[in-house]
Amino acid sequence: MSRFFFIIIFLFISGTCFSQEFPDSLNVKNENDTLISTLNNPLDTSKIARSDIDAIINYSAKDSLIYDLKNKKVYLYNESELTYKDLKLDAGVITVNQETMILEAYGIPDTVNAGKFMQAPLMFQGNDKYEGAKLTYNFRTQQGNVSMGFSDAEIGYYFGDKIKKVTSDVLFIKDGLYTTSTDRENPEYYFLSPKMKVIPNDKVIAQSVYVYIEGVPVFWIPFGVFPNKSGRSSGLIPPKFGDDGTYGKYLSRLGYFWAMSNYTDFAFTTSYFSKGRIDTYGRFRYASKYNFTGSLEGGYSRIRLGESTDIGSPNSDAWNVGINHNQQLTPTSRFDAGLTFTSGKNYYNISTNSLSELLLQNVISNVTYAKTWEGTPFALNMNYYRDQNLETGDLRERIPLVNFSISQTYPFESASSSQYNKKLYEYLSFSYSGSILNDRSKINYKSASEADSVVKNFRSGVRNTLNFNFSPKFEFITFSPFFNYNEIWYNKYVTKTFNPSDSSLVSNDANAIKALRYFNTGVSFSTRFVGIFTPRIFSLRGIRHTITPSISYVYQPDFSDPKWGYYNSYVNQSGQLVKYSIFENGVFGSAPGGESQSLAFTIGNVFEMKTYENDSTDNKFQLFNFDAGINYNFAADSLKFSQLLTSFRTNIGSFLNISGGASFNLYKFDPVINERVNQFLINTDGILANITNFSISMSTAFDFGGSRAIDKPVNPNDTLMLGGDYKGIATTKEDEVSFNIPFSGGLGFNYSESRPTPLETFNSSNLSGNIAFNLTEKWRLTFSTSYDIINKQIVAPYITAYRDLNSWEMNFNWYPTGAYTGFALEVRIKAPQLRDIKVSKQTNNRGVFN
Repeated sequence: MSRFFFIIIFLFISGTCFSQEFPDSLNVKNENDTLISTLNNPLDTSKIARSDIDAIINYSAKDSLIYDLKNKKVYLYNESELTYKDLKLDAGVITVNQETMILEAYGIPDTVNAGKFMQAPLMFQGNDKYEGAKLTYNFRTQQGNVSMGFSDAEIGYYFGDKIKKVTSDVLFIKDGLYTTSTDRENPEYYFLSPKMKVIPNDKVIAQSVYVYIEGVPVFWIPFGVFPNKSGRSSGLIPPKFGDDGTYGKYLSRLGYFWAMSNYTDFAFTTSYFSKGRIDTYGRFRYASKYNFTGSLEGGYSRIRLGESTDIGSPNSDAWNVGINHNQQLTPTSRFDAGLTFTSGKNYYNISTNSLSELLLQNVISNVTYAKTWEGTPFALNMNYYRDQNLETGDLRERIPLVNFSISQTYPFESASSSQYNKKLYEYLSFSYSGSILNDRSKINYKSASEADSVVKNFRSGVRNTLNFNFSPKFEFITFSPFFNYNEIWYNKYVTKTFNPSDSSLVSNDANAIKALRYFNTGVSFSTRFVGIFTPRIFSLRGIRHTITPSISYVYQPDFSDPKWGYYNSYVNQSGQLVKYSIFENGVFGSAPGGESQSLAFTIGNVFEMKTYENDSTDNKFQLFNFDAGINYNFAADSLKFSQLLTSFRTNIGSFLNISGGASFNLYKFDPVINERVNQFLINTDGILANITNFSISMSTAFDFGGSRAIDKPVNPNDTLMLGGDYKGIATTKEDEVSFNIPFSGGLGFNYSESRPTPLETFNSSNLSGNIAFNLTEKWRLTFSTSYDIINKQIVAPYITAYRDLNSWEMNFNWYPTGAYTGFALEVRIKAPQLRDIKVSKQTNNRGVFN
C-alpha cells in the first residue's frame, strides 16, 4: 500500500465555471489504487473568480482518491485525512462536493461487529473535538452537524442523535446526553435532554432534563442551565433536605454563588428548620495575583424552641465574623490580618461537626505590619493581638504592640577588614529593641456567692533593650563577654495594704509615670574536642565523638533591694515581712528579685558514624546526641546548685526516632516542712540525686508497597489484562501475577513522669498510631487512634474509607466512640462542576451540620 498527498485550491467561478489544477503525473505504487481523470490542460485564468475558500485544503488517503469530474466530487477511502485552516478531519470515507462546498465523512462498516463502524469521523477545529457515525461540514458557512456524535466539553463530553454547529459559538444537540463517564458504551450516569443548546466555554441550556444512574431515571427537572467552563461560575447552591431530631425537618444550605468578576466572588446560604431555627452564612472573597488576597465572612444562628422562660431553654442568638487580608505592599513591607469575632463557644457547638472547631478553647486574632529597610539592620513591626477564651469569656488584647529593632551591628568594623586582619575593637557589637505596648483585658470572675463580676484593666508600657557583645576569635576557644540593659516606663504601679482586722490584703493601682531599669553582665567560654575511632569493620570507616563544653558566668544585682525602689513590703498576719514588686502587673514584667552570681556548665555530646558507599561516596549520619547542664549560684544563701538537666535523642536509621530528657535534684527533701533543705543526698542517703522529671518519646513511620506473587495457570482462550494493556495469551505457560498494596502509617509512644516531691508522682503515657493502605487499586482505608495506657482507654479512634467508583467516588468517615460518635457517608460525582450532585447520610447526636 502507498500513501499519496494532494494539494487542491478550490475556486468558485461565476455561473458554472470551476477551475482545478493537478500535477501532470502521479506516482501510484499500489496496483489496486484508482485515479480517474487527471486533467493536464490549464484553464483560462481570466475567467477565475475568488471563492469562499481562501486557504489550501490538504487531503490524503491510504487506499484511493477518486475525482468525479461529472459531479464535481472528490472521494477519499481508508484512513482519509483532510486539513483546512484550523480544521483537521480523520475518517474512513471523506466526500467533498466542489459545487455545494459541503464535506461529508463516514466510518467503514465493521465486518466483525455488526452495526459498528471503524475509522469513525473525528474532527478537530481549534480546541473543539467532534466525532460520530456521520459528519457534515459546509466550507462556505462553516456550519456542520454530526449524526450519533460525540463532542468534548470542558470536563466530560456530549452525545446526541444529531449535533449541529450553527456558529463557532453555538451548538444544538438533539436527544442530547452529557456525562463525565469514561465508558461511552454504558456510562454509569448521564443527563438526558431532547433539546440542548451548548455555548462552549459558557453554559448549557437544556429542556426537560432527566438524570439516569446505571440506565435508570432517578430525577427530572423541567429545564436546566449548567456551567460549561472551568473555574468559577455564578449559580444556585443546591440545598440538602432531611429531618433532624431536635430541630425538625430542614432545608439546609440553600444559597447562591455570584462570580462577580475575575477578582471577586460572593456566596450566601441559609438553612431553615421547621421547629424554630434559622441559620445564615455569607462570604465575600477577593484576590489580585501577586498583590493581595482576602475574605470577609459571617454567620448567624437564631434558635427559638419553646418559651424563653423555660428552665434550660436552648434559645440562643449566635454569630461569628471573620476577616482575612494578606498583602505584600512592597518588597520590604507586608500586611497580614486574620480576625475572628464570635458570640462565644455556643456558635461552634450548634453550627459545626468539625472536630477541630468543636475542640477550640481560644479564638486568636492578629493584624501585623512588618517593614525592613534593605541594606540596613533596621526593622519595624506593628501587631494587634486578640485572644478570646471561649470557655470563660475572658478577653485580652494588645492595641497595639509596636516594635523597632536594630539587629546585631558592628559599629567599629572597617569595610576593608576581613576575619584574618580584624582589629580587636572591631569585634564589639550591639543590638537594640524598642517596644510600645497597650494591653487591655476583660476578666470574668465568679465569687463564692455565685455572683458574676467583670474586671476590666488597661495598662501601657515602653521598653528599651540594649545588648552589647564582644566576641573575638581565638584558635581553640570562644570567649564572649556581654552586657544586657533594660529600661521600662509604666503609667501605673501597684500598692498593697494588709488589714489585720480581717486578714485581708487590699491591692490598688496608682497612676504615675515610673521607670524601671535592670541589667546583667557576664562572660561565656566554649570549646570543642573531637575524638575519632576507626575500627575498619565491614564498611565502617569511622566513629567520631564531638564534645562541646561551655562555661558561662552571669552577674545580676538584687533589684528587690529598697535602694532601687522597685519593691515594697507589708507585714502579714504572722508578722512576716512580705516583699512585692510594684510593677508585678506591668505589661513587660518586673525587675528580677534576688542577687544572682550564676556559674553555668553545659556539655554536649554528638556521636557520628561514616560508612563506605563507593570509591567517591561515603555515608554520614548521627548515632546519638546527649546534653547535660547545671548552674551554681554563688550569691544564694542555700541550695546553690540548680537541678541537673539532661536530654538525649537518637535515630535508628530512618526507622525509629527516640528522644527524651530527665532532671535531677541534688538536695534532700524534708517531708515535715515539705521542701528541700540545704543537705546533699550523697551525704544523707548515699545517692547522688532524686529524679524529678523524666520523659521519653519514640516514633516510627513507614511507607512501602507490600507485594506478593502467585503462579496462575492461563487458559489459552482467555484475554488477560496486565498493567492496563490487553494482551492475548496463546500459550499454556504459567505467568507470574503481582499484587501491590501501598501501605503507610506511623506509631508513636510517649511516657512522662513528674515528681515535684518524693511524695508526689504524676505520670502520663499513650500509644498512638495511624495506618493508610490501598486494599485494591480503588479502595483506600485509613485508621488512627490513641490509647491512654495510664487510664486504660482508647482515645478518639477515627476510621475513613474511600472508594473510586470511576465517575463517582465514595467517602466514609466514622468515629466509633467518644463525644462525637457517629458516621458520615457520601457518594458524589468526581467532576468538580458536578460535586453538588451527591447522596449523603450521617448519624450522630449533633444533627445535620457538616
